[in-house]
Amino acid sequence: MRSLVIALVLATCLAAPAWAQSVSFGSKLINVGDTVGTVQQVAGKPDRIVPIQNKYGATVAERFEYYLPRKSVLITVVEGKVTDIREVF
Repeated sequence: MRSLVIALVLATCLAAPAWAQSVSFGSKLINVGDTVGTVQQVAGKPDRIVPIQNKYGATVAERFEYYLPRKSVLITVVEGKVTDIREVF
């Protein structure tokens, strides 16, 4: 039983880097926590910026959408920082 717990803890620790979100544009990376300036410097001007609103209609975030040849990259920005990155194939 003890070895099973140790194995689970070790597997969880080794999998932690897989939780980090990032996307590459050419040879440069955008990571969660980067600023809007970094995103635009690395990826350029987004193809579309979608405001994200709460239930009262206030804008609480923005989604930068980049349309690439084989995928779309959706980058959510809250208060000037990247909070989520999704690649849609």
